[in-house]
Amino acid sequence: MPGVVALTLVIVVQLVHGFAGSSGVSGSVSDKAVPRRFAAGSGISTAGSSCVSPRPAVPLLSGAHSLVLGGVRRYYRLTLPVGHDGRHAYPLIFDFHGFKADKELEEQRSRMGALGGDRGFIVVTPDALGTPRRWNTLGEPGKADDFGFVNALLDDLDARFCLDDRAVYAAGHSNGAEFAAALVCRSGRFAAVAMVSSTFEVRCPPGRTPATMAVHGTADPSVPYAGGAVAGGPAHISPAPAVIRAYADRYGCNPTPVLTEPRGEVIILRYVDCLGGAEVRLDTVTGGTHLWPASPEARRDRSDSAAGRSFDATGAILDFFTVHHMDHSPVMPPRVALVSNSPRRGPDLRRLAG
Repeated sequence: MPGVVALTLVIVVQLVHGFAGSSGVSGSVSDKAVPRRFAAGSGISTAGSSCVSPRPAVPLLSGAHSLVLGGVRRYYRLTLPVGHDGRHAYPLIFDFHGFKADKELEEQRSRMGALGGDRGFIVVTPDALGTPRRWNTLGEPGKADDFGFVNALLDDLDARFCLDDRAVYAAGHSNGAEFAAALVCRSGRFAAVAMVSSTFEVRCPPGRTPATMAVHGTADPSVPYAGGAVAGGPAHISPAPAVIRAYADRYGCNPTPVLTEPRGEVIILRYVDCLGGAEVRLDTVTGGTHLWPASPEARRDRSDSAAGRSFDATGAILDFFTVHHMDHSPVMPPRVALVSNSPRRGPDLRRLAG
């Protein structure tokens, strides 16, 4: 398999070069890879921060809950962290399921609630509406007000729990990843986003630079890593490394990315020194399919690669969230330009890949 990994590494570098022109790629991790918001080794700790006053609303227990918004009852699952005491400020993750899935399936796939809870995160896994379920990423009028739902749910949770407002995050799979990316740009209340099986490009308002991570398999048949037509729709997307480079350019990152040596057939490309201490990162899973890496489905699916079956994507996401907090910059108006659903075709991949 080393030959496959080497080929993937070459493709990643060529896609980045093809998109960015003369930018270079460094081959080792440096001190610049550490986000400026926190020093190396630091993490989210609830021990040093506490709520100044008890929350007036009644707290909830882990399990299934609902919220009524505009006469529509919306459902979600809540997982409280191990040892939650209600007195300290806790980080919060929203984890969004993919198209045709639901909150229960997402919990099984990502294990975000279980693994995040072990590491001190409160995790919320909401349900989209529709048959089949789909997040309204474009915010189309007349369809589900998913942005309003998440905002209202965040307000409700903030009234019930002691939350660290510097440490609110969004993650998702496929359609849920796309919605998470749009949400983080639109809301301004989120410190970072992690996308799995969709590297979705969103143009945030000027001054808003959330830390951005994507995990994408090179053999994804639904949302192609190398760009092109998306399965089941007319949209064409750009290659994942090109999308990540576009984020890095807009966020003012160092134009020379840090490229780690392949580990377990996973190649990590990182842009650092971004505005506000943000970071932009792509974890390329060699031979990975559209499944959440290391999920029970991926481990059972022999068509997935060894990396797709074993790479702990959720652990990598939690590590990423741990070192990225919100900088308290002014909230900008929620003007969001969604790029990946544009009907234009992506770059000529044969030219990019040489």
